[in-house]
Amino acid sequence: MTSVPVLEAKNLTRRFGGVVAVNDVSLRVGRSEIVGLIGPNGSGKSTMVNLITGELPADGGRLIFDGADISSQPSYRRARLGMARSFQMLRLFLSLSVEENLLLAHHIRMKSSMFDTIIARRSAVEEENSVRKRARELLAWFDLEEFADNPVSALSIGQQRMVELARGLISEPKLFVLDEPAAGLSPPNVDRLITLIHRMRDEFGMSILLVEHDMRVVRDLCDHVVVLDSGVMIAKGIPEMVVKDPVVVEAYIGSGWKRRAKA
Repeated sequence: MTSVPVLEAKNLTRRFGGVVAVNDVSLRVGRSEIVGLIGPNGSGKSTMVNLITGELPADGGRLIFDGADISSQPSYRRARLGMARSFQMLRLFLSLSVEENLLLAHHIRMKSSMFDTIIARRSAVEEENSVRKRARELLAWFDLEEFADNPVSALSIGQQRMVELARGLISEPKLFVLDEPAAGLSPPNVDRLITLIHRMRDEFGMSILLVEHDMRVVRDLCDHVVVLDSGVMIAKGIPEMVVKDPVVVEAYIGSGWKRRAKA
């Protein structure tokens, strides 16, 4: 019997005035699967991600997460259910320390109330200590433990990308939506990112929806790929087949990207 996928987007549609940004798009992310969402600028990728994570409401379609319909749920409830995301443009709190960025991200899943924390109720103190321990473990996992008390603004872009990934992991998501995690990274850091995302899936058992322009990242990481163009899904399949699809190449990838995909 086939297991229930962690995410099913069914016929999602979103309009902005007379423009249909996402038009009747469906995709599926299985358990412990990495699915790529690719397409050129203006293809609807960002809108699709925002529909999935609850940043935007859909005009049509349904969204099933872990077997439950969450189509009407706001983004914070989707986060509580086990959905995390990163952003193409880093959204870290630059004035806070590296560790504080992780602690703040976990706040939405805290069982203790703010009042319990203020009065230092024992259960709240124990929970905070547990979260701090987990934050340190994740920072060590990303080779960032020595920077835990530093302001995140003092880190390089590559290190800040790692902080964002650690921040997403601390909530123990069932699905991690990664929005162009390789953006701005040097080739050696892209290699390291690929290794870390593989480990995230394999060691934490999570599913990943990956939005990415770097076809090397897509090819090396993704089990399946969904291709958008002008808000419409034009292809899906394994990466090696998709980049050779004449419809995909003709529509927007172009021969230059195809040559890079083979590199």
